[in-house]
Amino acid sequence: MRTTILLLCFLCLLLCACGSSGSSQNSASDAVTATISDSTSTAQLEPFLLKSDAGIDGGMLPVQYTCDGAGSSPALSWLNVPTGTKEFAIMMKTLPGDGTTKWNWVVYGIPATVTSLPKNNSIIGMTGTGSHGTTMVYDGPCSQGPGAKLYTFTIYALSESPSLPATADLVTGPVLSSAISSITLGSATLNMSYARP
Repeated sequence: MRTTILLLCFLCLLLCACGSSGSSQNSASDAVTATISDSTSTAQLEPFLLKSDAGIDGGMLPVQYTCDGAGSSPALSWLNVPTGTKEFAIMMKTLPGDGTTKWNWVVYGIPATVTSLPKNNSIIGMTGTGSHGTTMVYDGPCSQGPGAKLYTFTIYALSESPSLPATADLVTGPVLSSAISSITLGSATLNMSYARP
């Protein structure tokens, strides 16, 4: 009889130990899952950013990127791209003293796999027409009048390729802006100023 009672007590202790172990394992698993979930949420909340070797947001654009220098287009890079992006477009514009928008750079058809443009880019994407002529190139700051002017670079993450004219000379800033208005997943800007000597 005593042997039977001892055997039953041993079995009860064994079952309790297994239950406690299972609960601990479940708690550890839940903690790991919560950590992964929190990390994913944090990553998705990171802002879409546009950067340049030419300077920082709110800084001055070096003369080499203007008509007073070599007129080179600056290198740009971006990160934290919105989910679902299929293509990028980049535009540079300014608001001179007369209040009209001037387009200095219009680039579209940039593949979603690309995360940067080199200085003097001429091989990635298609270059449209700016406000100062019919040439499809980067048109560096050359604004008349005193004081610094603000130039804004904007990258647009697109959910699909925009419907545009067949030839690049017909793709202007307003045309591209209109074409991407309903397919833009997100955008990021970089503002830099330049005052002519």
